[in-house]
Amino acid sequence: MAVTLINGKNMLLFARLYKDRTEMAATKIRFQTEHSISMGMESDSVVTKDGTMQSITDGDNTIDMSSLAYNDDEETIFGWRYLRDEGFKNRELVEIWQVDLDSLNEGQYDVDYFQGYFTSFDMSAPADGNVTLDYTYAINGTGARGTDTVDIEAIRQALYDYQKMAPDTPGV
Repeated sequence: MAVTLINGKNMLLFARLYKDRTEMAATKIRFQTEHSISMGMESDSVVTKDGTMQSITDGDNTIDMSSLAYNDDEETIFGWRYLRDEGFKNRELVEIWQVDLDSLNEGQYDVDYFQGYFTSFDMSAPADGNVTLDYTYAINGTGARGTDTVDIEAIRQALYDYQKMAPDTPGV
């Protein structure tokens, strides 16, 4: 059996404010350059006459993500400003899905689901480069695994739509 490595570009993050769950679908975090999910446990040891005994408790679980800033258009519902202003500044509960696009099976993708809060936001604007956005997201609990559908066409169109070569002339 051949082993196939998972390509990072096929692990996408989608997000939505929890309060908006009945009104809008989760949207792909656009122009993402990287993300990492870090989960940890805390240990405490007690020395006994029979040897050291360990106890394990939940530790901090986080998602760190980086993306490029972009100018929103009217059709962009869930842009980086929305994450910053509503999710971070207003301390709203945010849902995040990590979708493995290589996992398609009978119309469903493997998905990791998380709820939590953004704990930091950093915008870097170098004179000789793109504006980058870095977020840290604190996960409540450890998340959940499941399967879900993904609108692949919406992912493809997130970059840009086809434009005609001829000029767009009003009134013609």
